[in-house]
Parts: sequence; C-alpha cells; structure tokens
Amino acid sequence: MIPSVLIDNEKNARSNLRALLHTFCPDVQLIGEGTGVACGLELLAKTQAQLVFLDVQMDDGTGMDLLAQIPDRHFEVIFTTAYDQFALQAIKLSALDYLLKPIDPEELQAAVAKAQVRISEKAQLDPSLQLEALRHNLRHTAEDQKLVLKDAEKLYLVQLDEIIRCEATGSYTQFFLQGDRKIVVSSNLRSYEKQLKPFGFYRSHHSHLFNFAHLDHYEKGSGGFLVMKDGSRVPVSVRRKEAVLGLLG
Repeated sequence: MIPSVLIDNEKNARSNLRALLHTFCPDVQLIGEGTGVACGLELLAKTQAQLVFLDVQMDDGTGMDLLAQIPDRHFEVIFTTAYDQFALQAIKLSALDYLLKPIDPEELQAAVAKAQVRISEKAQLDPSLQLEALRHNLRHTAEDQKLVLKDAEKLYLVQLDEIIRCEATGSYTQFFLQGDRKIVVSSNLRSYEKQLKPFGFYRSHHSHLFNFAHLDHYEKGSGGFLVMKDGSRVPVSVRRKEAVLGLLG
C-alpha cells in the first residue's frame, strides 16, 4: 500500500478523486486530506505520506508554495489542476506529473503506477531542482523557459534556448546543447516533440528534432539537410520536406 494524502481546496474535487482512487487504485491508501497550503503542511508534518495529490491553485496559495516550504521532501507529487495551458506546459517542462480535472481514470492509474516505481526504486532525484524549474517557468515568458532532463544518475536544468537539436537512439533521446554538451535521457523523442513544439522545435525526420532558433540554412537533396549554427547537420525525410520548407518560407 502507498500511504497518500490529498490536498485540494475544492470539496467536490476531493470527493471525486477519493472515489476514483478507491475504484481504480486499490494500492493507494489515503491517510489524510487537506484544503490548502497551511493545513497541508500540518498534515504532511504529522504523517508519513509517500505520495501527495496536490492542487495547483488553492485559497491560501499554490501547490508550489507548499512544496517550497519542504526543502527535503521524501514523497512523490502528482499535481491536480483545471485546464491552464501555461501552467501545464510549466509542469511538463519541470518533469513533474499532473492530472487534468476532471480526472480520467486511465491517466490516474498511469500516474500512480509511475509514482509507485519511483517510490519502490527510491528514484527521486533532487526534487528541489524540479520545483525551481516549475517556479521559474510560471514566472517567465515562453522565451525564457527551462526544461528538466533526467539521465540515470542526475537531473539537469536546461534553458530551452541552449538546446540545438535532439536525436532518437532507440527508446532514448540525446540532447545536443550549446558548448558541445550532450545529455542522454531514457524517454523517447515523441514525448519531447509534444513538449517542445510550442517553443519552436520541429520534427525534420523520425529520429530528429531541431530548434528553429539554431538553424543556419538548408541544403537541397532528396530530403535534404538542415545545417545548424554549430555546424551539425540534421537530415530531412522526404515526407517531412514540404513542411520543413514551409517553415523556411
């Protein structure tokens, strides 16, 4: 069983999530509920919760305000939020889990399963870095967002404009950054394509994603190549050539 708490200022939201957990996530044991930041902090201080379902916006502050007051947290967090595209992008870039209200049972099961793995493997890595990224992204414009990347040992906080391109290597993704830095993460390229598309990243090939801001020029060919400002070459597949040329005007 996973001892868990639910912190949300909406009574109906707590009731709905409680019912969903009872029906679809029998391994989750709710040991307490809170309605805001202050009572949530009290609840966490007196329980040994391993998983927290945390509302983003509450009457006396935000879920991020609560987490900021727990520098050494030893629990996993799943944010719950009503639709707010900017907040969702910030949460995704920060490598944190979230559930969109009204909560879908399958998405709830998936989020709990991921948290369960992290708890069993004790795989939580420097959660303060994720919170730093989230708070930064919520305060800044789309041009100044940061992405949290995880490899097997560390978390990295990367400015989006530092990323030149991404390349798929099997189920892994390799990030090529300014300064000849590289980070390999154990998530597929498709997941990053969805996250980064709103910030000027485009798929040129089934194995390649590029940052338009770092593009220098295009070389013609059957599909052609994109030459980036650092001199690297990114292939363009035949079926994506028209879309890429459209971006170039």
